[in-house]
Amino acid sequence: MTSSDDTFARAASVVADLDSPFYAEERQRDVWNEASAVGFQTMLWGGNALACAMVWIGGEPQVGWAMGVLAMIAAASWLTLIHANRLGVTGRENARLNRPRTYLFGALYLATLVGIVVHSGTELSPSTIAGAVVGSALVLGVIALMGRRARAAE
Repeated sequence: MTSSDDTFARAASVVADLDSPFYAEERQRDVWNEASAVGFQTMLWGGNALACAMVWIGGEPQVGWAMGVLAMIAAASWLTLIHANRLGVTGRENARLNRPRTYLFGALYLATLVGIVVHSGTELSPSTIAGAVVGSALVLGVIALMGRRARAAE
């Protein structure tokens, strides 16, 4: 373990209060883990829906704030993944990511990104918009293909 690993682990422990006696009892830990998952999913879905509403309802003045909401969600998500990965859990063990809710979340996120682009105050030509849609579809297709290949290799 490198010193940066130690620094991250110490910081995560302080932020989450992982040394609390609360975590000593197994049932409390399990319940808290489930409650944290519910809270995390609520943050992901609610924050994304809020950012989407901000750009589509509030327009250009809200674009910066919506991007701030998305940045906070991204930071929390990345820190969660980094912490789990450092402890040997990827989040993909025995997980089926090809689920309708995954596609629904992706569509909501894409709607948010499109809203940010549309309401960012710049003029976009129809060909630019079409290129972005086609490019996004290609990227999503490649991601899906890579996921299938990874599952097939397991």
